[in-house]
Amino acid sequence: MKKHKIVVYSTIVAALTSVLTACSGSNGSTDKVVDSASPQAATAASFPLKDKVTLKMVACKHPSNGPYQDMEFFKQYEQKTNVHIDWVNIEMAQCNEQRNLIFASNDLPDAFYGTITMPATDVLNYGGQGQLVPLEKYITKETMPNLSALLESNPKYRSILTAPDGHIYSLPSIRELTLWLSPDMMYLNKQWLDKLGLAVPTTTEELYNVLQAFKTKDPNGNGKNDEIPFSFTWDNRFYNTNGIGSLFGSFGRADAVGHMFVENGKVVYSAKEKEYKDAINYFHKFFKDGLFDIESLSQDNKQLIAKGSGADQRLGGFFAWNAFSIVGVDRDPNYVVVPALKGPTGQQVWRKSLGNNQGVNPFAFSMTAVNKHPELTMKWIDMSFATDTSIEAGWGPIGTTLEDKNGQLTLKQPPAGMTIDDYVFKTAPVEAPYAIQEKTYGSRLALASKDKIKIDAIKENYLPYMKSETFPGVLFSPEESQKIKTLETDMNNYVSQSSAKWLLEGGADQEWDAYLANLKKMKIDDLVSVYQGAYDRFKNASK
Repeated sequence: MKKHKIVVYSTIVAALTSVLTACSGSNGSTDKVVDSASPQAATAASFPLKDKVTLKMVACKHPSNGPYQDMEFFKQYEQKTNVHIDWVNIEMAQCNEQRNLIFASNDLPDAFYGTITMPATDVLNYGGQGQLVPLEKYITKETMPNLSALLESNPKYRSILTAPDGHIYSLPSIRELTLWLSPDMMYLNKQWLDKLGLAVPTTTEELYNVLQAFKTKDPNGNGKNDEIPFSFTWDNRFYNTNGIGSLFGSFGRADAVGHMFVENGKVVYSAKEKEYKDAINYFHKFFKDGLFDIESLSQDNKQLIAKGSGADQRLGGFFAWNAFSIVGVDRDPNYVVVPALKGPTGQQVWRKSLGNNQGVNPFAFSMTAVNKHPELTMKWIDMSFATDTSIEAGWGPIGTTLEDKNGQLTLKQPPAGMTIDDYVFKTAPVEAPYAIQEKTYGSRLALASKDKIKIDAIKENYLPYMKSETFPGVLFSPEESQKIKTLETDMNNYVSQSSAKWLLEGGADQEWDAYLANLKKMKIDDLVSVYQGAYDRFKNASK
């Protein structure tokens, strides 16, 4: 089962495209329906309403979806509520342009729906200008019992939703799962290890020896020196998943895109710390000796996949979300997970990814100032945060694409000639407000086998060593965002280029002081200060 993308915080889900948001209709769902409103009185009636109400909503439509009004999810939602949604479907490629025109003309809908419809900057800008309304006053046990209970039991969620001005302008999409903590996993070819009589490495030195054997002993048995011992991607959006940032943890501190980490409440820029230099120096010899693919520093994800899925099995190891995302399903069993490796001085650290707040996207639903039924709208959307409705939202309605087997909801097999994505996305939106908590998996929701395998591997190989926490998904003010953009772009380009040069050619020790001086001139302290201020505000919001 694959999982759909979480646009703002997660760029590492290409290997899992399962989704989570649809509403239960007359299909046996046990979700409670909260009190709602009639057109005349927002607190007078319960769902379904006696008199139909129509709300206008804008949704930027993922290419995998058809029109929202045609989805079984929304048809059943209307049956349960007697609330009709007049959908404005915008193609994803035209989303930014059309959304800007809507706000510029002030011809606003009642609400914006879905995580790909409204980016963080727009939510904060238009919230501050009054075109989007604060929602916190509606998040009560009376109006929104499902969401209010969720925020009460998980204070971190409220801090994630809270804007710098103290208001909440959007509601979340949540898929809480251990696998988000480690998007990157390290794999080696188990067939090659067995053929050469080698064990899975546990130290960086053992990794070097394994890759040396992969390079020189013809493990694929074709008589050619065509093996690629290890490959990855560098300095692109797949770096958090397919790069070697976590491997830097063998020197005491892991790395990631953006290089921002939090240690005991303090923001640290990893690329200016001694551990980063030590890792660069150590892995230089892996490039020098041909063990790390030199193209790793310039290739994109498609090129990495081509090396893993070609006619001949040439790839010895890599970083990825799952092995099959690089080498394909048929070769997936040939690869084994490598645990967090001990470095030369015994350091054993792995990156704990908090960049997507463990599967939380705070920008899934916003309400506008022209909405004449605000409480009704909030009660309507609160249904999406009930357990069964959230599950249905991702996999389609119970009885349509989902079946209930002894109390567990399981996705049916798609019809012949139809992929899982085609099957699910015909009935449910790719991006939507919902909440799937960790405790739901294995209880109400059957956990996909691939997800379970990854979660078990994380718990065994990485979770005990997650001591480097990436900067969480914090809401920045427009001023903070602009300052970050001004400072960070050139700075991270400089870091990436310098690091790539040192990995290939060496020389980090000789140039390190000048490198740090340049970072200071580029105002690294100011950048860290912006992140620190936003982080402090983020933590205080949950108290």
